[in-house]
Amino acid sequence: MEEVAQSAGEVAESPRWFQLCWGKNPDLTASMVQRAERARYSALVVTLDTHSLGWRERDLGHGYLPFMLGQGLANYFSDAVFPGLLAQAPEENPAAAIQLWGSLFSNATLTWKDIGFLRQHTRVAIIVKRILHREDAALAVDAGVDALIVSNHRGRQVDGGVGALDALPGVVHEVNGRVPVMFDSGIRRGADAFKALVLGARAVLVGRLYLWGLAVAGEEGVREVLLNLLADLDLTMALSGYACCHELDAATLCKSDSSELLRQPQLYFVHRQVAAPIRRCHNSISNAGLWSGTCVSRHQALRGLYGTAR
Repeated sequence: MEEVAQSAGEVAESPRWFQLCWGKNPDLTASMVQRAERARYSALVVTLDTHSLGWRERDLGHGYLPFMLGQGLANYFSDAVFPGLLAQAPEENPAAAIQLWGSLFSNATLTWKDIGFLRQHTRVAIIVKRILHREDAALAVDAGVDALIVSNHRGRQVDGGVGALDALPGVVHEVNGRVPVMFDSGIRRGADAFKALVLGARAVLVGRLYLWGLAVAGEEGVREVLLNLLADLDLTMALSGYACCHELDAATLCKSDSSELLRQPQLYFVHRQVAAPIRRCHNSISNAGLWSGTCVSRHQALRGLYGTAR
């Protein structure tokens, strides 16, 4: 995590969040949390649904779990606490280190009261990810978290679980503005982000989308994918008659139960016809990226939209 923070800091002083998979050993957890704060991560994202890995048939079919090969475990192997739990250093006996990691990774005994443990060891914001039920949202807020992420892990943990977008309105209603609610799962296009914002999300998270860009074209691929997403959102808002994210509300969408092909309710935009041209809105997502001189011009972004990345 320190190397990532150093590399990111050399490029731009942007916010960094550390995702915590909360394991069994409290000393190791406390060490990870404190390392993240020292490395100037501004928030902990606590994943709630990985206390046990789901039934992932594709991974099972391919025998795919890189952790068992020692890949992706650098945060553990470099920690001051972890080597002390081994008879030999991880580099001297990788198999024993991997086995120890496997025994410590998950913790099915955690409750909302344990959020207090994190509060004792860090001053950074605590965000919990994978909230789908309004009662869990209430319990999380009562436990003192700073923000929630509505997510279903893109269905990788519980097959047949509720869609994250279906769960979003109930969570937003329950929280009632006490903490920010963000949305994750299935954001691929501007219309996806548009719907989540309309239903009350303060922000959306992007995962696979940027990874695809990274795999295809490295840093430039990530930049192009994100510019495409922002441009797509910008155009979706404009063509729906909105110039600012703060104009969006529940009336922006209508729900149709008459889909014969998919046989499930579908969300559609309610388009407003406005004569005024698109204008700046100082608190909009567009202003943070496409409209500001610190990023790229709208023309460049739109060129990317119809360029090689699409």
